[in-house]
Amino acid sequence: MGLIAEFRLTSLELPLTDAVTAVPEVTVYIQRILVVDPEQPVVLCRVVDDGDEFRDALTADPTVENAVPVDESAENALYRIELRDPPVPIYRKYIELGTRPLGGIVTVDGWWGRARFPDREALAEYREFCTDRGAAFQLEQLTRESAADDPPFELTDEQYEALIAAREAGYFAVPRETSTDEIGERLGISGPSASERLRRGVDRLLENAL
Repeated sequence: MGLIAEFRLTSLELPLTDAVTAVPEVTVYIQRILVVDPEQPVVLCRVVDDGDEFRDALTADPTVENAVPVDESAENALYRIELRDPPVPIYRKYIELGTRPLGGIVTVDGWWGRARFPDREALAEYREFCTDRGAAFQLEQLTRESAADDPPFELTDEQYEALIAAREAGYFAVPRETSTDEIGERLGISGPSASERLRRGVDRLLENAL
């Protein structure tokens, strides 16, 4: 089993840093990194205290190629953000080390991250990689991976994420409040792929819960 590391990164050259610095009251929650291109990752971000000012800041941020609101509310918006490769390319290093990001938070104080590392050597290499590029790395917690870190009911990560996204969007509400096309857009996949992922997830959930 691997290791689950929680850590804090601080650098003016990290992705989204300029945007959050321009609007310091904003908190960005990294919900998912889409595997599109290791050189140009796409992230789904939930933004708290969002507004036109932050949207403008995203446009001006040199690490942002494109930012599209996927779902908007008064104080809580979901963005699909395509990143340029920044001076500290944290996602590219994740791919190289076989590390899986499990979430992140970006504030004016820096990045907080949670990731699954294959071993201590990979974590040490990642830390050295960041500090060599001028980023301050502070390890806050390190635990050995357990079954509790995996999705429940033997769901795959993809099935679990699809079910969570569908529930949050009102897919299971009566009447239904969203479509599989919209769920697919949230997940960065096609509508038919989202539909299949949901069906398989529900089937696996029922098989192991009943």
